[in-house]
Amino acid sequence: MKILIVALTVTFLCTAYAWPVIALLIYPMNRRRGFWAALYCCVVGVFFGTGPQYSHFNTGEFFGAAIFTSAARAAAEAAGILERPRSAWRRRHTAPVE
Repeated sequence: MKILIVALTVTFLCTAYAWPVIALLIYPMNRRRGFWAALYCCVVGVFFGTGPQYSHFNTGEFFGAAIFTSAARAAAEAAGILERPRSAWRRRHTAPVE
């Protein structure tokens, strides 16, 4: 039982520490899915970021940071700012090989 509790704790801590960058990395080539993923990451950040602020590991701070990164991604997707780099990436990697 102790191994299960330790495994769940480590998993939650790794998720908390990585969550601010998840919104920036998920679905990089799909505008619609990237927008919804950023909103999901923001909601999760709000939910877990407003929880226990005085924990030993300060996970609330990382979830709070996720709110800002996911809001930035959602705004960039809504404005279409990332379409230009996506189209350049697609042209470069789908060019016919001679």
